[in-house]
Amino acid sequence: MAIKLAFSTTACPDWSIEDVARRAAEMGYQGVELRTLGKNSSGLASDPVLSESGKVASVLKAAGIEPVCLSTSLALNHKHHSETRAAVEEASRAVALAAEIGCTFVRVFGYELRPGENRQAALECIAASARKLGEVGAEHGVQVLLENGGSFNKAKEWWWVMNLVEHPMVGVAWNAANGAANGEPVSVAVPVLNSRIRLAKVKDTVLGEGSGFVPLGEGTVGIKQFIHRLLGIGYDGYVSVEWDRLWLPSLTPAEEYLPDAQKRLRGWLDEVAKAIEDAKPKPKGAAKPKAVAAH
Repeated sequence: MAIKLAFSTTACPDWSIEDVARRAAEMGYQGVELRTLGKNSSGLASDPVLSESGKVASVLKAAGIEPVCLSTSLALNHKHHSETRAAVEEASRAVALAAEIGCTFVRVFGYELRPGENRQAALECIAASARKLGEVGAEHGVQVLLENGGSFNKAKEWWWVMNLVEHPMVGVAWNAANGAANGEPVSVAVPVLNSRIRLAKVKDTVLGEGSGFVPLGEGTVGIKQFIHRLLGIGYDGYVSVEWDRLWLPSLTPAEEYLPDAQKRLRGWLDEVAKAIEDAKPKPKGAAKPKAVAAH
């Protein structure tokens, strides 16, 4: 199965779920990453909590678009155990909602290390909560993904967390830009995490210039290399384009940015596929028939 392309609805906060489905199909995407801000939020027109789950599922299915991931803001590292328990309970409800919509994944974060907190203890806490969510995910057929961000952006740490969790329904959503911004190049992250990467997320940045966000391949993240590395480990999941207009409305509109991102990603994927095909040994020509002596 070849890599498929999706985009996060953070790129288009004013699009309804009908707009998301229609435009995704028109732009050549196969799936969408559905961002949710939680109940009582009105900042995202396509937020699944604002619609009946059956409607969201049917609208996307009618357009031939797969609901890849329900991406939450929830974090699994808090100052008080009660806050962590509350986050796990809310994440469990998100898993149930994702199952109703037909999402393969739910995304959560580990996120911030508090001042004076022991790093290893924090990672162990995150792993324990993730394991509980893995059990919930198993009941619903939904995988729980932890995305690198905040204080936790090193692939080796996430590899260690996954070893602690040891649950088939828990994996990593690797955000290449978050890693690169914290000194973790894709050349390290991909081979270290390997099959633990269940969702690959892409955006490109140039630190210190304007908003920092630029078209894919024009920044310092190494998006093309990221795609090549993913193909090198046999990754065949989704690559999801992230474009943060939800928080930075001055960014290029989604209807301009997303088609360009799809074209660039598809071009790199086709380029690698062709290189692989060209590198295959060519079959030798059929042997010439031997001359038959006349009798």
